Amino acid sequence: MATIIENARIIDGTGQPPIERGFVVIEGERIASVAPGKLEVVESGHEVVDAAGRSVVPGLVDCHVHLAGAHVTERLAEPSAARIADDALRVTELAGQLVRDGIVAVRDMGYPHHGIFAVRDALERRSFEGPRLFLSGRAIAASGGHGTGISVEIDGPYAARQAARLEMKAGADWLKLMVTGGTATPGEQVSDVQLALDEVQAVVEEAHRRGRRVAAHCSNLAGTRLALAAGVDSIEHGIELDEACVRQMVDNGVWLSPGLRCTEVEATAEPESGVADYVRAKAAAIFRRQGESFQLALAAGVRIVAATDGGPRYFPVGLESLVAELGTMVRLGMAPLDAIRAATSAAAALLGIDAEEGTIQPGRTANLVVVDGDPTAEVEALARPWLVVVRGGVVRRTGTGREER
Repeated sequence: MATIIENARIIDGTGQPPIERGFVVIEGERIASVAPGKLEVVESGHEVVDAAGRSVVPGLVDCHVHLAGAHVTERLAEPSAARIADDALRVTELAGQLVRDGIVAVRDMGYPHHGIFAVRDALERRSFEGPRLFLSGRAIAASGGHGTGISVEIDGPYAARQAARLEMKAGADWLKLMVTGGTATPGEQVSDVQLALDEVQAVVEEAHRRGRRVAAHCSNLAGTRLALAAGVDSIEHGIELDEACVRQMVDNGVWLSPGLRCTEVEATAEPESGVADYVRAKAAAIFRRQGESFQLALAAGVRIVAATDGGPRYFPVGLESLVAELGTMVRLGMAPLDAIRAATSAAAALLGIDAEEGTIQPGRTANLVVVDGDPTAEVEALARPWLVVVRGGVVRRTGTGREER
């Protein structure tokens, strides 16, 4: 039995103008056809969903999250079995909500232990519903460096190679490097460069040798230059970029994964918000510079993906944070169609799944979200999912009294 979504504005995720009135035919787990107009002949037994002028977009992707969330507050050298199990249960609960909201893939950029790989394996077995997980395992940080609660600490290139090998053996798809300081760790500055060039190069060499890629947390210009010189594949945050950096990123195909809104939330939080004073102070000093760097990268043609840095209590992983990030990108000059592309086909390309997902095209996996409104005019419409289809099956119907799966 096929499912037909008709009378819909179809935004295919490629950045091309939408089909204003069209239909999508889903057969099994795949998109069978996409076309303007109305399907003339509908075979008996097929389900027809009237989208009533709503918009259809590909399933959404967030390229920088921290699934550990706010409950990771200390270094876990040897987490207990109970702690690992509790963390896994938290992630499985979150995963279900994400996929019901139309988020079909996320890239986790630092988790405190290897229990997260078991969650990914269970998702791949379809033991429960959730987005595809692309994992870095524990991030790699300098001793006493940024984010040590979700990192393994290293000193020197030999330790860097060992850490890279162990995270890949555990199952890491990406490796995450804490090249610089950041806002969320006390006792450091965003201006700190914490890893040396030979340490970063060692991780990049190990990763690329095994077909993995490397993401670099960079909060200052010197750290970004170092990471680019070492050959990383994505720059996280990109707080401070210059013309030379963005040219190098374009020439080498390096992605920017910005996380703009999280920094802005930290920078503009009130004292009673619960955001730590040191976080608010550091973010206030950099969030405008980050926006300017984003605009510089956008103008130069750097490949940009949607990335929230979601995880803190004040900016959790989820649809609200992702749409807020897209809204910030649009406010800073990105066209709404390109912002949608950043959260669909561009994000899928970063993750290496663009041959299967990220666009509404025949033969692709049927991961679709029908939303109320027109996100090409108001990107915030993406926060109003009406129907969510994952691998051809309906996981959410809003306003019909039915939620499936």
